[in-house]
Amino acid sequence: MYNFFTQAHDGWHYLAALAMVVAVAAFLFNWLRGQEWSRLEQRIGLYAIIVVDIQLLLGLTLWGVGANLGIVGANPVRTIEHPFTMLLAIVLLHVGWVWTKKSDVSVRLRNGALTFVVAGLLVLAGLTRVY
Repeated sequence: MYNFFTQAHDGWHYLAALAMVVAVAAFLFNWLRGQEWSRLEQRIGLYAIIVVDIQLLLGLTLWGVGANLGIVGANPVRTIEHPFTMLLAIVLLHVGWVWTKKSDVSVRLRNGALTFVVAGLLVLAGLTRVY
């Protein structure tokens, strides 16, 4: 069971990374072109957050299964630093998404781009501690 969740978490991170890159590219591209916020950006951001949340659930399940098997705790980076950094990035992503949706239409693309870039940088920081 631990191997299944390890492979699922490792495989799903490619989809999460792709979703984050697509969201950043869409927000930045349309913001720099002077476009207005549309339903497309709303969907891209929402789907990216859903994909990242699934990655979080897989990671938390992996953490729980590993704890039951006595695997978690052997490596402090994987036990504490990686989950904490990823959880911080996801909280920031959710708070930033609410901030983006509540902001004026003229600055939503900028706010969305900033939110996803900062969260993506935190994710990269968390990944570099594991690999």
